[in-house]
Amino acid sequence: PEQEADEYTENLFDEMMSRPCGEDDVGDPAALAEQAQDAGIDRYALLSLMKLRNIAMWTSCLCQVWEQQLISFILHEARLEGVEYRKEDIGKGFSFAKEVFAEYDVVFENLACWPKVRELRDLVNVLKHAEGPSSQRLRKTRPDYFAFDTGSGKYDRLSMYHTTLGEETLNIDDAEMRDYCAALLAFWDEVPEHMMLL
Repeated sequence: PEQEADEYTENLFDEMMSRPCGEDDVGDPAALAEQAQDAGIDRYALLSLMKLRNIAMWTSCLCQVWEQQLISFILHEARLEGVEYRKEDIGKGFSFAKEVFAEYDVVFENLACWPKVRELRDLVNVLKHAEGPSSQRLRKTRPDYFAFDTGSGKYDRLSMYHTTLGEETLNIDDAEMRDYCAALLAFWDEVPEHMMLL
């Protein structure tokens, strides 16, 4: 966003300066530079927010795909064994999946990847709902997501704007998404190939 906004500012200023002007329309280069700079700042804010929204969307989608994989896996394996679950139970989503895996002695909290997966789920909830219990947990595990440098210290912008998608209030980037992908892959690696009902 910074590079694109800088290029936009330069191109806009060049365009303003190359416009022909009449006798009564003598443009002040300093005023034109300020107008171009203001437009560039607006462009940067828009691009930066759009980048955050894209990362948020892909991160949320990543988590939702994994949660759907859990349910799909359970239902596929259950069908092979002739087991049927009630629709009401399946409708509980993630909590249903946790319960079923626990019945087969796979307790999510005991997996090495769980802290990172839990962090991902908290982040997705913060992206969806902004503030709440997930944001409080995430502030403890990833305070860097909330800390914006104001020049005179760090500031939590979420506590000011109360939104994660309307303003740039989280410091997340695509590197985190790659880490979350790795954690979800590690989850499937940690699940035993054969699970027996307790």
